[in-house]
Amino acid sequence: MSSTAIKRPGVVTFIGVILYIQAFLALTAAVVSLAFKDRLNDVSINGETLTNGSIYATAAIEAVMAVILFIVAAGLMRGSHGFRLFVAVVEALRMASALVLMIFHRSGAFVESGLATLLIGVFVLWALYGHEKSEDYFESTGG
Repeated sequence: MSSTAIKRPGVVTFIGVILYIQAFLALTAAVVSLAFKDRLNDVSINGETLTNGSIYATAAIEAVMAVILFIVAAGLMRGSHGFRLFVAVVEALRMASALVLMIFHRSGAFVESGLATLLIGVFVLWALYGHEKSEDYFESTGG
């Protein structure tokens, strides 16, 4: 079958849009962390203040994640098998990091954010590998 015979399923498009949104939010988090670095230095989490190093590290990690998420979303929208697997790996890493943050920071926004990340990750994995139309689409693109 040619790639024009089977349209991209809505769940794959939805995942691509979610990944673009996650990339935008990660980039926003990096920019805001750097822009408000002085204010973040005054924040106390569990009695400990944030250091400049931890703020820069957080901003750098968010910026790298934003670039990776954008590239992965673009590849997924093209129907690439490799990017399909990469999306699964990236979502698994995001789910693992959210779980770790939930374990170490058992209160506040880390719990709610972690739960949202876990739910999104489960949906993404189901939509990529458990949905019949997605399987047909990725088989037809041959990428």
